[in-house]
Amino acid sequence: MTTNLFSPEKIRFSSQKRLFFLFIVGACLRFLSKIPLPCIDYSLLPASNRPSILALGILPLVQASLLVQVFNSVKPKSEEEDFDKYQKTQKQIKIVSIFIAILVSLNQVKALSPVLYSYSLMSKIILAVTLITGGLILIWISEWLSETFSLSGSVVVLTFTSVIDDVIRLVSEASNLDIIPKICFLMYVLAVAGFTTFISKSTVEFPILSSKQSYSEQSKPSLLPFAINPGAVMALISAESLLRLVQVGVGQLNILTLPPLISSIMIGLLRFTLIVTFSYYCSKLQVDSDKVAKELLTMNMTIVNKSPGQETQNYLEDQLKRTYLSAGLMLGLLVILSEILDLYYPTIGLKSNLSSLLLLFGTMIDLENRLFDLGLKKIA
Repeated sequence: MTTNLFSPEKIRFSSQKRLFFLFIVGACLRFLSKIPLPCIDYSLLPASNRPSILALGILPLVQASLLVQVFNSVKPKSEEEDFDKYQKTQKQIKIVSIFIAILVSLNQVKALSPVLYSYSLMSKIILAVTLITGGLILIWISEWLSETFSLSGSVVVLTFTSVIDDVIRLVSEASNLDIIPKICFLMYVLAVAGFTTFISKSTVEFPILSSKQSYSEQSKPSLLPFAINPGAVMALISAESLLRLVQVGVGQLNILTLPPLISSIMIGLLRFTLIVTFSYYCSKLQVDSDKVAKELLTMNMTIVNKSPGQETQNYLEDQLKRTYLSAGLMLGLLVILSEILDLYYPTIGLKSNLSSLLLLFGTMIDLENRLFDLGLKKIA
């Protein structure tokens, strides 16, 4: 008697098991995020700003992925095999991640120096090593999640380590508002949820035909779908992180003094440009158009809409570039809306918590798609 590997019972069990283990990992991350750093006098810090051993966060990995992607996109293309290219890229990302983690940890040690129990060199070394270790733990967990659950490990780690706290704090602040601001806040949250759903569910599709089908007028093309924003909210997170570094550097060097209004406009324009640019690179990092083009060639398939003499890879890159930049443009406009609302309700912090809301809704949609729909799609 044969067993149906894709029976509803087995699929439900598999989904529940995957979800159970995912929440175990989340609980472990929540526990680690509450462990205090050594050598710190927490009585000198406000309750809302008490860093843990995971204070470095997952941003070193995100920033390293972006830098390596940008570097590989501008250097001459090699004829390496896909697997060798992937392994080399992953090795580069790990090395750059460690380098960035060390730099960020040194900056955090400098910022935390006033609240150290002791100003000795040993205390600073212990603090720096702890921060770097916490950052490396998050990088390892992120990679393990990506491989095991076919999820964006960086997004999951961010959700359990910081997003949940940010959302709880945001809801707590909004609960103290009057009725009209509460309605505006609710409408804003619904708009963010709608935007996240649209950006997660929407795809751009390319009709493809085999060489045999192209000679038959009755053959209907198949559709090759691509997500319009596979980089998710990482563009916003990367842009905000880089912008903070720029602001800190400019502030410390005192090389530029501008009126507040001009400074706000310049920062807003820079943020918008970075979001649109990073939207492209974060999304490109998730999709290898070269690999897709090779697979189409191997299967003797061609894209219907491309010009006869145009290479498939070049056509895909051009079309996907427009798609990813358009997604970044929409994300940038949502940030502008958040900044406008933040002027009227600054106590809530809509602008600073936008990325947390996007990550929360995006993670929920991703869990629904990958943990539950995966088995049902196999049945179909």
